[in-house]
Amino acid sequence: MKKIIQLNSFVRMKRQNYISTFLVFFSAFAWFLIGANFGLNIYDEGIGIVGAKRILMGEVPYRDFWTIYSPLWYYVLGLWIKLFGSEIFVIRLFTILLNSISISIIYKTIKSQNINPYLGTLAAAMFLSLSPFYGRAIPLALLFTFLMIYYLLNKKSNSDYIIIGILNVLLFATRHDFGIYAIASTICVAIFENKILKEKSIKQYLIYLMTLLFVLCLYFLILLKIGALGDYFEYAYKFVFEKFGVGRSLPFPNPFIVFFEENVPIGSRVYNLWLSIIFYLPFVLIGTLFYLIIKSKIEISSESKFFVTITLFSLIFSAQGMVRSGYEHILPSLLIITMMITSIMVRLNLANKFYLLFLLIFFSFPPIAKKAQSLIYLYSGKSSEIKSHFSKFIKLPKEEAENYNNLIEYVQIFDRSEYLYSGVLYHEKIFINDIMLYHLTNRYPATKYHELHPGQATEASIQDEIIAELKSKKTHVLVLYYDKESEKQKIIGESNLDEYIRENYLLSKIFGNYYVFRLNKH
Repeated sequence: MKKIIQLNSFVRMKRQNYISTFLVFFSAFAWFLIGANFGLNIYDEGIGIVGAKRILMGEVPYRDFWTIYSPLWYYVLGLWIKLFGSEIFVIRLFTILLNSISISIIYKTIKSQNINPYLGTLAAAMFLSLSPFYGRAIPLALLFTFLMIYYLLNKKSNSDYIIIGILNVLLFATRHDFGIYAIASTICVAIFENKILKEKSIKQYLIYLMTLLFVLCLYFLILLKIGALGDYFEYAYKFVFEKFGVGRSLPFPNPFIVFFEENVPIGSRVYNLWLSIIFYLPFVLIGTLFYLIIKSKIEISSESKFFVTITLFSLIFSAQGMVRSGYEHILPSLLIITMMITSIMVRLNLANKFYLLFLLIFFSFPPIAKKAQSLIYLYSGKSSEIKSHFSKFIKLPKEEAENYNNLIEYVQIFDRSEYLYSGVLYHEKIFINDIMLYHLTNRYPATKYHELHPGQATEASIQDEIIAELKSKKTHVLVLYYDKESEKQKIIGESNLDEYIRENYLLSKIFGNYYVFRLNKH
């Protein structure tokens, strides 16, 4: 009878866990959905969508189009587009789905350690809602990362180590930088468990490494088979190490300078101040953890495994924010470290209603204000819908939408060919080009280089390749984007492509920051 009661209690507890996890998932989904149809990332969001569409056209990353990102996301997104269509809002629903699953995994991970999960889960959802990474590989990479952390903290058998190895390769194939961080973090956790905690888990971690190496070899063999391995290392590693940091680096945020910026509305200054403070939160929490260990408030025992695992992953993943030191680049590290906020507060004797309310307001107010701002634009007549078959429900601020709609209409009326080149006004200085325009006009990129980077399309050899492709595709219309940020770029390259355009194309129309050139047939 006693065993039956215990079994019933166990089943009831399991059911409650599933229900609470589903409630977290649906709450996160609803939160992420609010305002998801406002705004457009013409560059990063465009990279994923255009890359996926090129995959569906039978092309192969690296071999057929230039990219610095890992290939798995293009194939996963391509499958989603094939099944559900290529409307931007539908694609954003996929991102929202992935982000909601990640928040559920964070909740489940914290709860598995018998810690109150709600503050950490709420903070993660709030932080992620400010930079949801629509159309990009990071949501899938975060999902694999959180799954790895969950299994590392709850591993029980050899099969769990096999799962961790497979997840690590999937992560590597989605974002190779995240994959490398995860390998380093897992090895550090293994050293801690075996050297400090004196656990005999060497054999199990060898299973992880063997699985990792085996599946990784398969991954590289696939790249070799499709003829993309050489270019993969050339673009994703050599270019990134040699050129990316120089052209894309961002300084560490300075809260004092940010707040006292001139000609910036006070609301924006407060928001930017909050972002710059949040950037340093992982390092503050890691420093606090070391303080607690020194003060013997965290014993070197089985409970320290949770703290050390989370700390190592957060610290190593913070490497992404060292070169491009902005909010979204520290976000993976930040999301990981939120898992132990409540535990640190308990050990500092700060887990009372006052401090919890303060953190709740501090974490929630800026994201809620940002959502509210989006809703005001969406429903107060300050925005207009983008007029494209692929952008149903997506809105921009009114003036921006008007220029963009006129541009799309002009391209579709005066260019009946299937090819388009969406570049920049001055190719010797590149910030970003409008990659999303290929999707919204339903035009195929006229060149291998739909994604333009400083240190890449600023080079004479690449510009010559682009010129050759423009000629061979008989490209009639070029849309050249101008952004003031290009004036600040550190890499100044060649102007071969600009000279070719001026000699062979005529400026036809200007729509805001977009300059449309048409082929001079004479």
